[in-house]
Amino acid sequence: MRNQDQRRPPLPVRLTSAEREFYTELRRLVGASGLSAGDLSGTAAGQDAWEDWLNGQSLPPLRALRELGSRLSASGIDARRLASLWARASLPTAYPAEPGRSPVQPRQLPIGTSDFTGRSSELDVLADLARQAAAPGDTTVVVIEGPAASGKTALANHVAHQLSHLFPDGQLWADLRGFGEAGEPVTGGQALRGFLEAIGVAPRELPLDVDEQAALYRRLLTGRHVLIVLDNARDAGQVQRLLPASPGCLVLITTRGLPADLAGAGTHVLRLGPLSDSEVRDVLERRVGTTRLRREPSAVRELGSVTGQRPLALRVVAARAAADPDLSLRALAQELRSAGAGTGDPLAVFAASCAHLGDGAARMFRLLSVAPGPDIGLPAAASLAAIPADQARGALDELVTACLVEEHQPGRFVVYGLPRRYGADLARAAEGAAELDAATRRLLDHYLRGMHAAVSLIYPARPPVPLLPPVAGVHTESFGSAAEALAWCRAERPGVQALVTYAAGQGDFGAYCWQLPWAMAPFLSRGGFTRDYLALQQIAITAATGLGDPLGQGIAHHEYAHACALLAEVGDSGAHLKEALQWFTKAGDQLRAARTLNGMAQLLVQDGEYPAALDRETEALALRSAVGDLDEIAHSEQTLGSIYARLGRHDEAVQHCQRSLDLSRETGSRALTADTLATLGFVHLSLGDYGMAVACYMEVLVIYREIDHKAGTAEALTGLGDAQHARGDVRAARATWRQALAILSDVPSADVQPIQARLDMLG
Repeated sequence: MRNQDQRRPPLPVRLTSAEREFYTELRRLVGASGLSAGDLSGTAAGQDAWEDWLNGQSLPPLRALRELGSRLSASGIDARRLASLWARASLPTAYPAEPGRSPVQPRQLPIGTSDFTGRSSELDVLADLARQAAAPGDTTVVVIEGPAASGKTALANHVAHQLSHLFPDGQLWADLRGFGEAGEPVTGGQALRGFLEAIGVAPRELPLDVDEQAALYRRLLTGRHVLIVLDNARDAGQVQRLLPASPGCLVLITTRGLPADLAGAGTHVLRLGPLSDSEVRDVLERRVGTTRLRREPSAVRELGSVTGQRPLALRVVAARAAADPDLSLRALAQELRSAGAGTGDPLAVFAASCAHLGDGAARMFRLLSVAPGPDIGLPAAASLAAIPADQARGALDELVTACLVEEHQPGRFVVYGLPRRYGADLARAAEGAAELDAATRRLLDHYLRGMHAAVSLIYPARPPVPLLPPVAGVHTESFGSAAEALAWCRAERPGVQALVTYAAGQGDFGAYCWQLPWAMAPFLSRGGFTRDYLALQQIAITAATGLGDPLGQGIAHHEYAHACALLAEVGDSGAHLKEALQWFTKAGDQLRAARTLNGMAQLLVQDGEYPAALDRETEALALRSAVGDLDEIAHSEQTLGSIYARLGRHDEAVQHCQRSLDLSRETGSRALTADTLATLGFVHLSLGDYGMAVACYMEVLVIYREIDHKAGTAEALTGLGDAQHARGDVRAARATWRQALAILSDVPSADVQPIQARLDMLG
């Protein structure tokens, strides 16, 4: 094994010092044992997994290390240090805390096209500018300006793929929807949050202030080579906060008109006009072949004329010709001219193409063009049209081939710009209001059932809500794991938010407009999408009030109160909790009333009103005990324990915490177990039982690291350091507090002053 270890590749440069120390020790121990990755494959994983772990590609799970430790111990090798090194290496970081560690490298470009043709001079200019940007110097901003259908997006995507090797730290892409074909334009703040998430900042760690977010974004891009594409921008307000402040980045902005605030020094403008005659020939030749063009040489000029030599219109026409090898190109040009093409309006080209679609594809195009949201997945598209998934796939493939729809990411489809505008006009004329409302209802139902299934798998411990009856033709989403469900929620979140916002102003969709915000509330609140959470719950309150639904109003007010509390708007939170309690009482929902009382108690604790908080939580415990839900009872017991601890009534605090601990271990609630142990650690520290305090905080630390709770980990380390310092172990306290500071320093909105003051006290 020693010879094998010598042949192992160097550890990746991206590792932190803690990770590097862990992997080095892992290699040393395995080498000393004489075991190979194949020998270890009989433990917690196979040979490939062990190869990855030994090569520093990913951290092994704790179970694998425990089994390895037992095996090494049997051979007389002491591996006890490995567990502590793993604990240090596994501290979660969203982006670099140390020089030399790269953040997440985003890869957001849409799928590239292999048949891009033309714009050779523009490509040369962009290549030169990209090389300048990648070299030391200022960030390079290029505005690609041109009318609709001039191929701005296609050019930006093609060149971004071509030049991505010059920007190894990642590529960011945002469709700003500046000209309204796909709904409301994306604000600069919305795009900024999306970029920060793509870079690796957890949503719950984002600063609330958009200027602070912009400062964080620019700081994280410092020293990085990143390519940023801002597609379909309308004005400078959408893009200003998205421009890096340091050299090494290239920004491509596509727009129909140059925003005045972007004109000037440091901005390069590339104006796109019609394609040249030779470029028109190249596009047609790529699609229909040289032989057909030689048979009808004049057709090139005629097809260029009827399309205005605009790339998008020309691609649609070429796709139509390619789909029918027997179609005369001159006849096609004449047909388009008779339909009104050639007048400078490419919509006539889209109309002619749609006229030759199959019925299923034509209907899918119309419905997609009016569906809110930036894009759509295959199951949702099938529900939208109320057809089987295989038929939906066939219709979408036909539309992609016709260049009316793009599959911009695997399995996700989008209708851009002018085709979307034309399709929406067509839908309103051909489908009628009743069918469009029915399609909206199917899409709402699809997302309601999908969100409910996904969030219930990720966050199972919450009272159920009787969902609306299923709608015919709707497909259900299924998830094999919580990770798969979470990925689905992340992909669908923008579309669901756009759909709920749209539905709130349309038709009879009130029940969906409070049930869907309820279904996705835990994902939004725990994921850090706090502003979105608040906005959707405002819609939910309006919808439930309009229906006169007591349960819906109670839930919407309760969730709105939670969002206010997360945003530190405590006064609003208290008012909405009172509203929620009234509605839950009217609805006879004891469990939700108890949760509302618990929320009131938490707010009173924040205000230091401990006796009043005690009264509220005692009421909550009585209701939860009457219902008999052990997990809910455990939560109240823990809250009472923490309140008694703050009041200095330590014996009562221990009694309640012990009851909570017994119940949480019985129900398997790891997070609640950790919360309760943290309260017990505080109580033991207050009583001077420092050994017990250390033991409690150590167990808390293990749990929070296992469940990847960064803030909890930092709090546990702070408490552990307090206990170590109190019993005179200054060296251990300093090391522990430094770990806490390192974690909090990675959280932009965290207050590091208390932990820094502790370290300053030690000198």
